Amino acid sequence: MIHIMTTRRRIKQAVVMVIKGEGITMDKNIHKVRKQINNKRKKREMNRERERSYGFYPHHSDAPYHEPEFYKWQEQEEGETKSDKRNGMWILQSLIAAIVFLVVGILFQSTHPAFEGAKQFVHTSFQEEFPFATATAWYEERFGSPLAFLPFETDLQEPVSRSPDHSPTNNAAVPVTGKVAEKFSENGKGVVLETDNDSSIEAVNGGVVMHTGPHEEWDLAVAIQHYEGGEAWYGMLDNVEVKLYDHVSSGTVIGTVDAEDGSGRFSLAMKENEEYIDPMEVISID
Repeated sequence: MIHIMTTRRRIKQAVVMVIKGEGITMDKNIHKVRKQINNKRKKREMNRERERSYGFYPHHSDAPYHEPEFYKWQEQEEGETKSDKRNGMWILQSLIAAIVFLVVGILFQSTHPAFEGAKQFVHTSFQEEFPFATATAWYEERFGSPLAFLPFETDLQEPVSRSPDHSPTNNAAVPVTGKVAEKFSENGKGVVLETDNDSSIEAVNGGVVMHTGPHEEWDLAVAIQHYEGGEAWYGMLDNVEVKLYDHVSSGTVIGTVDAEDGSGRFSLAMKENEEYIDPMEVISID
């Protein structure tokens, strides 16, 4: 009996010791798990701070007073980004302009009939839509010879003396000595002048020749785009003395009229802001 009781006591003591040992082990495991959880939480917070520092810049009004260098660096970086964008746009525009000039040059060097329509479009754009005379006058004053790289044949005369506003310094010239045979009020486009003999027709104002050749209304005609704006059309000519894109001054002979039956006729039309005006408001013929 005593032996049995002793055995039971030993068993209880052994069980208690085992339980205490497991408790110590469990305490160690719990402490280790808690430590791992804390480490993971710290890492997550550090990652959030890092993402916030790269992805968001608070306004100056929200900024702590002790962080001026950080925002100074931010403004410098934004300024460099804008400058890079402007430089990129300038390079792109320059590249496009160079390609356009190259294509136009190749177009006018080619003799293939398929390009005739495109050539005519470019000519029309320069003659009617682009202020060619004003642009060449501006270029001439700053860089010398006018746009020699364009694919047009030019026969430039001596530069015209012009005032700072690009207009000729001399007054409008009378194109021919004669009389008015048809007034502006009769057709709404121009006047018809009559001469007594073979006469040379002179340019009213200086500018660039933008048309030479047949015209549907005025037969053989010359058009001059004036340096100060506007243009003049000289029609019903018998001969033309200038070439396309020539620079002419006021009083330059641009064509001739042959007198038949003792008299010759030619037409004069002038435009301002794409509207016809009465030439007699610009010149005076006795």
